[in-house]
Amino acid sequence: MPANSRISSLKEERHHGTVTFPCAFYQADYHHAGAGMPFVTKHHWHEEIEIIYFEQGTYELKINMKTWTLSEPCFFFVNSGELHSIASKRLYLEQAFVFSPSIISFELPDSSQNLLTRPLISRELSFPGFLPGSHPAFPEILEEFQKIRRIFCQDQPGGQDQYTVSSVPAQLRTKAALLNILSCLEEHHLLSSKKPDSNHSIEALKTVMTYIKENYQEKIYISDLALLVNMNEQYFCRFFKKALGKTPIEYINDFRIRQAVLLMQETELPVMNVCLECGFNNLGHFMKEFKKSTQLTPLQLRKKYVESLHSQNINIP
Repeated sequence: MPANSRISSLKEERHHGTVTFPCAFYQADYHHAGAGMPFVTKHHWHEEIEIIYFEQGTYELKINMKTWTLSEPCFFFVNSGELHSIASKRLYLEQAFVFSPSIISFELPDSSQNLLTRPLISRELSFPGFLPGSHPAFPEILEEFQKIRRIFCQDQPGGQDQYTVSSVPAQLRTKAALLNILSCLEEHHLLSSKKPDSNHSIEALKTVMTYIKENYQEKIYISDLALLVNMNEQYFCRFFKKALGKTPIEYINDFRIRQAVLLMQETELPVMNVCLECGFNNLGHFMKEFKKSTQLTPLQLRKKYVESLHSQNINIP
């Protein structure tokens, strides 16, 4: 997953790595982000598996309907399709390796292919979730994870959104480290062969979040969202708030503002056009929500973004 600048929700549309080598490495570092900048990755899910190393800081991690507060070095494995979000306010150092299990697939049907790799790809085998620093497997997995970090980050500037590799030696070393992680997990009996049951609540959330993504430019009625998942409106609002920590209206406004931020950064559209493009029919309401979310007016954010790009260009050797 991307670092603190990631504006992601729902099923991710971005590609992790390349078509031929679908994996990438990400870092979120308080010092690179700038003092006071929080680290937030919004609720989303993806087909790839994600290994997250929480090296420093305190985090609130949500996976499906469960919440963890993490303050010690640990790993977390996010399996394919799991709805998750991460937030940390200060002094964070987080690294993530996102990969398709297909990169460690073999043509020959040996035992490791039949018992481990193929079940991972078909979701019949799951990674363990939480792995604390006190677990006997932690040191070995950390060593292999750090190998992956070095492979991806060497000779590349820090603070990037995504690190990828293209050379054959780097790809082979990445596969080797990932296979070592897999074998360590298997040796410690940390892989689960039980296929996760379909969670109706999570699927309901995904349905609603996808609908909001596809219709945020139009008027969205809470009654329609509730109808989508066969709930009455009052129960739906309680369910949504409990699951995501926001009311449906707050989530819709937040999603619209995130799209507005992108438009202010990537286009020269007037503020009124951005307001209407993102589903707000009232400029005053839009300005209020934008300022509440970003602590800046739309024009202030655009100016700050342009100045940041200019500064980066000046500093390029």
